[in-house]
Amino acid sequence: MSAHSPGEIPLDGSKLRSWLIVPASSTPQVTAASRAGADVVVLDLAELVADKGSARKTVRAAIESLKGGSAAVYAQVDANALEADLDACAWPGLAGIVISRAESARQVQDAAQRLGRLEEARGIAPGVKIVAAVETAPGNHAAYDIARASPRVSGLTLGRADLVMDLRPEPSGEIHLMPYLMQRLVIVAGAAGVAPIGAWWRAPDRGLLATPENTRRAAERGRAIGFKGAMCLRPGQVAPLNTAYGGGA
Repeated sequence: MSAHSPGEIPLDGSKLRSWLIVPASSTPQVTAASRAGADVVVLDLAELVADKGSARKTVRAAIESLKGGSAAVYAQVDANALEADLDACAWPGLAGIVISRAESARQVQDAAQRLGRLEEARGIAPGVKIVAAVETAPGNHAAYDIARASPRVSGLTLGRADLVMDLRPEPSGEIHLMPYLMQRLVIVAGAAGVAPIGAWWRAPDRGLLATPENTRRAAERGRAIGFKGAMCLRPGQVAPLNTAYGGGA
């Protein structure tokens, strides 16, 4: 299980080792995530849900079911649907958001301003954090400005699948520019004072569906270059991330 007890969740991105992403609309996966020992459960509204409208209707109940546990509760929102996604997920118990496909400082500032209004209107503890996922070439180009756009920003991460489509794979099968982009993200995050979140995946592990052993190895490589934690899609990947990024599951 996670080392954190209720009421003692570290919101500093540099201390969050494992980020388990689950569809906000899947009650079974949310329930399984609550037992996985992750430092963060990320309720997805942007990438893993077929019906975003349905996911928005269920995310509040998902937050309610998780907020008394040992994991911080985040929601993953779409940079191009910030208003609808934030209105759906900003409720007491939400510790932060991940902005998928962030491409500009303005998007982060808009999200921060709306979070401030929702915190006041809904009695949410102030200071909901923001992690920006820079998943495109424009997003990576603007990464430093994105990280500095609001004091709420606590982390940066890469979106591997979207980068494949945006930057194209090399003939060798390795992702074009990915090693450079990972190292650049660590440097940019350090310069901006936020946590770099990621792992160094290798073939045949494309995306985040690696075995527990390959997850551990990817996390160890990631930690060696400066990443502070990583995102995953399977409960079985949580313990390897916790071990690699912070000593113990």
